[in-house]
Amino acid sequence: MTMRITAALCHDKTLMRLSNLGEKISDLTLRGLFWGKNGALSLEKERVKINRSHQFHFIEFLSATSSTYYAASGNAASRAREMVLFFKPLWYWRAWRCLQIAEKNSDKFAKLRPMDEMSLGELDTRACVLHKAGRLSEAIIFLRYGIDKISTEKVGTNHDLCLFLIHEAEVFVGMRKYLKDKEAEENYKQAMRLSEDEAVPVLTRVRIMKSYGKFLAGAGRAYEAKNLLNEAYWLAEENGLYDQAVKIKALLAGI
Repeated sequence: MTMRITAALCHDKTLMRLSNLGEKISDLTLRGLFWGKNGALSLEKERVKINRSHQFHFIEFLSATSSTYYAASGNAASRAREMVLFFKPLWYWRAWRCLQIAEKNSDKFAKLRPMDEMSLGELDTRACVLHKAGRLSEAIIFLRYGIDKISTEKVGTNHDLCLFLIHEAEVFVGMRKYLKDKEAEENYKQAMRLSEDEAVPVLTRVRIMKSYGKFLAGAGRAYEAKNLLNEAYWLAEENGLYDQAVKIKALLAGI
């Protein structure tokens, strides 16, 4: 009996530790603090190590780990654009390496969990990683499945739909299907309208504006792009979304 109680207490303590790590990783990710001893990636490695030792919700952690490394890859790529020439290779290597790890964990996750059993967040994370890895035809399948799931099953929120819409638009652009530029912009306009809902987090609105601004810049509409990206940048700064601010600043520098 004593041994069972001790084991249960250890189990509860480990779950609490994992929960605390998850909250810290999310907070550090929002602030763009991925690097160094106490950065999000260091804590992610600790979370993976604990999970491997105890096998807690193993499948879910594959998706979570993939998401952290995907975000870190984008952060590193944005930093690389701002660095002096000497440091650029280091940051581009970090971006490449983090994407590799994100893709590896995402592929493992997809083998263990069928698409129709994935949550909206898991579908979106999978699609984003596939997109960044250049696997666009696979990414679009997950995005359209998510959009259909939201519209037909009435699950999710405007926040979820906004993310699926802009990520689908990004894939359209990535496919270089210029005839779909109009469809991509319709996605952005719909997402912008939906983001006016007060229930949609500021982070989501910033991500929409950042993605739309990048699209406008690529379409040669520099004036509109700068206005939207500047608005997104100050919104990110005001709300402590420093990872988004770094990425937006890098986009502005390239226009």
